[in-house]
Amino acid sequence: MLSKYRYLWLLNRLRHQPSGLEECNPDLITEYSKATGAKVMYRLNNYPKCPQLNRDLGKLVQHKFLARKRSYLYDLNGFMVSPRATYVYRPTPVAANTITWVDRE
Repeated sequence: MLSKYRYLWLLNRLRHQPSGLEECNPDLITEYSKATGAKVMYRLNNYPKCPQLNRDLGKLVQHKFLARKRSYLYDLNGFMVSPRATYVYRPTPVAANTITWVDRE
């Protein structure tokens, strides 16, 4: 799948969920891989990881279509589950009203 269609898929997915998407959400990763054919790697704990999704989200942030906010994972006792922060992505007002492509051809 071409990159501009992947970007459009992500923007449309975010338009349907304006509260934001977390980059490590397993449902988002499997949806994205089914829609775009991107490769998914599974860690030892059967947790999916998709490098293509992270690159595409980063590209949309770079072009100011998405806003990125840090999100730390905590368990019920209040301890941090993962020392590494993940990100929650929300569409910017530019992305809500535009249908332009990110890649220039």
